[in-house]
Amino acid sequence: MWRYFVSATRRLPHHTSPLTEECVSFARRTCYKGESTLGGAAGSLWQQTAVAAAPDTTHNTSYTTYHKSKNNIYNILEKMPKKVDVKLLQGIRLARKQKVRKYPPSTVYLQVLGSGSPGSPRALYVFTEHARYLFNCGEGTQRLAHEHKVKLSMMEHILVTHKSWENVGGLPGVLLTLQDTGVPEIFLHGPPGIDSLYYDTRNFMKLRDLSIEYKHYAENNGLFGEGTHPLIIRCVPLWEKNRETANEGNTVELDAAEGALEEVEDLYAYEKPATRKRPHQSNNHLTDQVVKRQRQEESFKCRKLAVAYICRPPPKAGTLKLENCLKAGVPAGPLLGELKRGQDVTLPNGNVVRAVDVTAPDDPGPVFIVVEAPTEDYLDSLLESSAFTPHQSSATCEEDLAEVVVHFTPPKVLADPRYQEWMARFKLSTSHIVINSDSSCMGSEAVHRIQYKLNHLSETVFPLLKDASIPIRDTNIVEDSEVKVNGSNAEVTSISSKNLFMQKKENSCNSDSNSHFIIGPIHQATTLLTYHIRPKKKLDISNGLVLHPETYLKECYEKENFENTLLSFKAKLQAPLQEDQNCGNISENYPTIVFLGTGSCIPNKTRNISGILINISDTKTLLMDCGEGTYGQLVRLFGFDESEKILQKLSAVYISHLHADHHTGFIRLLLARKKSFHQAGLQKVPKLYLLAPPKIMTYLASYNANFESIVHDFTIIHNQRLCSDDFKLDQAMYNEICSCLDMKRIDMTYVIHCPNSFGVAWSHKDGWKLVYSGDTMPCKGLVNIGKNCDVLIHEATMEDELEEDARLKTHCTTSQAIQVGRDMNARYILLTHFSQRYAKVPLLKELPAQVGIAFDNMKICFKDLPTLHHMYEALVAMFAEDYDDMLEKTAKRAARERLRHLGNPKSKQETLVNQARVEEKVK
Repeated sequence: MWRYFVSATRRLPHHTSPLTEECVSFARRTCYKGESTLGGAAGSLWQQTAVAAAPDTTHNTSYTTYHKSKNNIYNILEKMPKKVDVKLLQGIRLARKQKVRKYPPSTVYLQVLGSGSPGSPRALYVFTEHARYLFNCGEGTQRLAHEHKVKLSMMEHILVTHKSWENVGGLPGVLLTLQDTGVPEIFLHGPPGIDSLYYDTRNFMKLRDLSIEYKHYAENNGLFGEGTHPLIIRCVPLWEKNRETANEGNTVELDAAEGALEEVEDLYAYEKPATRKRPHQSNNHLTDQVVKRQRQEESFKCRKLAVAYICRPPPKAGTLKLENCLKAGVPAGPLLGELKRGQDVTLPNGNVVRAVDVTAPDDPGPVFIVVEAPTEDYLDSLLESSAFTPHQSSATCEEDLAEVVVHFTPPKVLADPRYQEWMARFKLSTSHIVINSDSSCMGSEAVHRIQYKLNHLSETVFPLLKDASIPIRDTNIVEDSEVKVNGSNAEVTSISSKNLFMQKKENSCNSDSNSHFIIGPIHQATTLLTYHIRPKKKLDISNGLVLHPETYLKECYEKENFENTLLSFKAKLQAPLQEDQNCGNISENYPTIVFLGTGSCIPNKTRNISGILINISDTKTLLMDCGEGTYGQLVRLFGFDESEKILQKLSAVYISHLHADHHTGFIRLLLARKKSFHQAGLQKVPKLYLLAPPKIMTYLASYNANFESIVHDFTIIHNQRLCSDDFKLDQAMYNEICSCLDMKRIDMTYVIHCPNSFGVAWSHKDGWKLVYSGDTMPCKGLVNIGKNCDVLIHEATMEDELEEDARLKTHCTTSQAIQVGRDMNARYILLTHFSQRYAKVPLLKELPAQVGIAFDNMKICFKDLPTLHHMYEALVAMFAEDYDDMLEKTAKRAARERLRHLGNPKSKQETLVNQARVEEKVK
């Protein structure tokens, strides 16, 4: 679209530049949003704009003509695409799909996206130029794909090896991303019941334009992908040994799952115009009660099923070697085509050229296998399965031997002699990639980059991350000298030729003294480890992640005013500490506020979505909201051992409302907490209090029935029962919760967002009071329960210039959030939940003395609060380019709005009507 606009506007004379600049600005915005794919239609519209704006130079009346054309321009601008046309994108992708699949894929590779280390996802990305495949989709997959530019836009199949949160926790977020990129349909493969996960999230996820279809693992004898598909895949079921008796006497969980299939309200309905509300679309496969019961029974029985996948690309004819053709004297023309098709040809001089002499050997399609044995009880099924035999050492055909096997199997099972026996059945030439908790690579370099910069401002507020899985390279050291890993030095010869990955075990299976099995090369997974299947078969470690702390700090000092601003900030740090007279009744170290996620809607590489940890004392912690990846953030900041201790001290989780960015990390956290107790030798796990809207149980009960047992690990307390205006909780239960958290009072109130959204005030027995808004517009109820609090943590999703957008989406601007704090006489205000357009630093007109800005991996004690407002100037200088870019976008957006109002006087009236409509819906 951009190129069409440029060619059209180059003809415009100088005096049309104001309008042209608006068009340029709009073009850049739409192109940056990915709308360049709209192509010719959008380009044609830009040409209309240019023609309408162009003066009549023939009669020298350009000025008059320009003003006469303004009405046409306003009409055209109103018709310009404001959002990506998903349907159009889907059509483009389907047309491309039909075109490219005439030939087998020429490029196929496997790439580890999530290594499976504690806190990171388990995900294997398979690339072909025709389509993409994802094997397992752990929590955080979407964020790593965004950071490493792993394109999901051509994704067609997601294949799950076993029904566990480690394999499916990132599925909701990835599905939303796929929908936004125009993917028309996705096929889910794996044990029955996987589709319940996305169906039961329909009340807090908007999947309107994406068709999701579950493919039964036994359909077509487990084989799919024949014909024009880029991969031919066979599904191999692996059953737990005692599966027949494992499911007896559990009708309660089946009944709970049936109840979970009932229709629930749309938590995004308030954003939709009344005339455009989407009617409920019933799932035909779930409406019939008999069918529903049958599906649920199969899903529950298949909780003990794992599915392995044997994959290979279709055969590909050898490529033509042009240098050989030239030597043989083959002229350009149809003879080359015949040779490429494998036919011998006779040259005009009578010489015969054989196709086999001028073409590369045919590629039959290398085999790769993806497998998981979740526990030792699956090993008998694995060893007895005949599906793998044709690809092991006993293969009758060399072409059928497995090139690589990817193991999602846990370390304990992987070390079992029976599993090693199965691995030893493959040829020594077969490589093995292990994606499990023995990996250490968490996969994100971007979070370290920003933390190194922020740490330069304050080592206490922004401590360096304890994730030591990525090697550190100093820029002053010659490339082939040494690399620092985990604080120690490890020799390497070259970043491109030596493995910089932190492999805990190389050929770990052979280390068992009781094992005599000989196994091919084993590689512990790290993010971006790649295995090329076609055209060349090889392991590629050249994309290994490396940290460059000196480079990150150098980037800061290259900013024009950063050094002076930093010195000024450092000089101001002591004065506020002497002036603050109000912290006498508060411990120096508690409470500690730890921001694990400060972004809204979806995670990006620098801000994760909502999660705030409150360290109440040495023995008690509280978590407020738990977006996807919260557990990973905990491990990344504190390290695995310390995060285990924090989980054991976790007493309660508070969920403010049921939008996905506030609670989809809860299941992972719950499972990790249970595991931490077991690893500490404590089999009896104390129940966690879950303070949340009641309809979260629809989702949790369904997961409990279809995937893993979780409902016995927590006690739910409905938020509305704690509302100060209508308190309904049993007094004994209320006292128990307060005692568990050392609280004197817990007050909640409804806030203005989606249905059942809440704000909360925690009043501690030591005298401090902390208030959390959740997501809301300015709300009197929150002001009432937060009177005279010590700290208000308030969402500030948008800048002040986007007040209308904030109102339509029932959020706050920065100034509105600050005003709420002033209204309740809050001592300090911490702003969080920023739109991801403010990935680095939010746009503020000014920052009052009692206000601070939250970042991911930020730790704050009360003693730090007086100094936080001094940081803003240094932050603006540190991220000057991002800040200037936001200012420019704000100015251009304001200019566009002025044009829109000039061209359409009714727009202001419509805005007021829309605002009133939103407020009425929320009420």
